[in-house]
Amino acid sequence: MAREKKQRIATDAAPALQTNPFASLEFAGREPAEKGGDTRPACPPQVERTSGPLVPTPGEKLLLRRSTAHRGGKTVLVLEGFSPAWNAAKLENLLRELKASLGCGGKVDGRTIEIQGDQPDRLQPLLESRGFAIKRGW
Repeated sequence: MAREKKQRIATDAAPALQTNPFASLEFAGREPAEKGGDTRPACPPQVERTSGPLVPTPGEKLLLRRSTAHRGGKTVLVLEGFSPAWNAAKLENLLRELKASLGCGGKVDGRTIEIQGDQPDRLQPLLESRGFAIKRGW
C-alpha cells in the first residue's frame, strides 16, 4: 500500500492588505499615527496622592452606618460627615489605608466612604486611632 504524499500549502509572501479598515476613523483631538501623533486612548485622570497627614479637624465626628440597599443583600459600612477640608484625594488616601488594614474593598462615593463587608468592630478602632470620633447609626 503506497502512501500518498501530503499536499503542501504555500507559505511564501502573501498579498498585502489592499485597504486599511481604520483609515476613515476620526481621531478625537489627535493626529493619526502616520502623521506622527499619538493614537493611544486618553487615560482617566489620576487621583493625586497627598503627602500631608490624614488628620481630622478637631471635633470632627463621623457617622458609621450599615447599608444593604440596592446591593443584593450585601452589607457595606458607610462613613459620612467629613468636613469640607477632606477633598477627594484625601478621602481616596484614607480609603486606601482602611482597605489595606481591613483586607476588603470599598469606594469613595461623593463625600462618603463605603467599606465592603459587615465589620464595624474592626473599622471603628482604626478610625478612632486616627483621631476621629465615631457615632454608630444603627
